[in-house]
Amino acid sequence: MRKIDEQKKIKITEAVITLVERDGLTNLTTAKVAKTAGVSPATLYIYYQDKTDMLSRIYELVKDELHVGLLERLAGDAGQTGQQLKTIMAFSVAQYRRYPRRAQFIQTLWTNPEVLDERARQHGTELTTALGQLFQEVSQSSDYAALSQPALELLLATPGQLLLRQPQVSDKELTTLYLGIIRAVQR
Repeated sequence: MRKIDEQKKIKITEAVITLVERDGLTNLTTAKVAKTAGVSPATLYIYYQDKTDMLSRIYELVKDELHVGLLERLAGDAGQTGQQLKTIMAFSVAQYRRYPRRAQFIQTLWTNPEVLDERARQHGTELTTALGQLFQEVSQSSDYAALSQPALELLLATPGQLLLRQPQVSDKELTTLYLGIIRAVQR
């Protein structure tokens, strides 16, 4: 078995993000990824089983990178569900502004779930995560509408989607949007 070279894996990740941004998902091939990353096509198969596995694992990695620090912020709002919902949205917007290419990559894959495996589609929203626990609290609370997890995820993703479409959106408009979404899910 060949040794994992983390630098090559990083180059592959960056190549995938670049190619998805530049050419879209439909034109993404492992050959293009290998060429852009400066590795042999066989190298990709050291790290990933196939294109779906590659996209899924990179999606998980980038999603985790974008969520670094979220748990600490949510912990500061423990017991305040509405504030936690606002914190998630504001945190996501801050990360989208800080890492726009990575945010766009996540958005592209999130809106094309058929290219991801089931593990990747569920990544980060399991009940073992703070986000999963918050979704459960909202769904069980009599203070909030009985929304499915995908519906709530979609609502919470709205500020990030607005930011991706309109990068210069003001903080004031985003705050108004956060509050509007929270009111929309309250009973």
